[in-house]
Amino acid sequence: MKLRGEELAALRRLKQLIASMTAEELKAFGYIWDNISVGEIIYERDMFRHYGIEKPHVVARRLRELGVVERGEGCYNLARWLRPLRRRIRYFSHLLRLLDKYLVL
Repeated sequence: MKLRGEELAALRRLKQLIASMTAEELKAFGYIWDNISVGEIIYERDMFRHYGIEKPHVVARRLRELGVVERGEGCYNLARWLRPLRRRIRYFSHLLRLLDKYLVL
């Protein structure tokens, strides 16, 4: 996969942000990356039931503080600056492989 300059810059920035995330934040970010946008109620239910995250709203707040997630009206969305990259890298597992393979901090 050939990435353009702005995509590489976004990837480098994202790698630094991912390095600062807790395991719970990483799970939640991966979920939002794969889904792009998810309703708050469904997000909280899935985080609790499927990922074992006790306080999903706290995790979502931290992801918003990091700038990787935005809050819409009743939903959480992948941040706008990440969407062009998401169009190129569809799955979170592919993103992690790409980060490990091509970028060194």
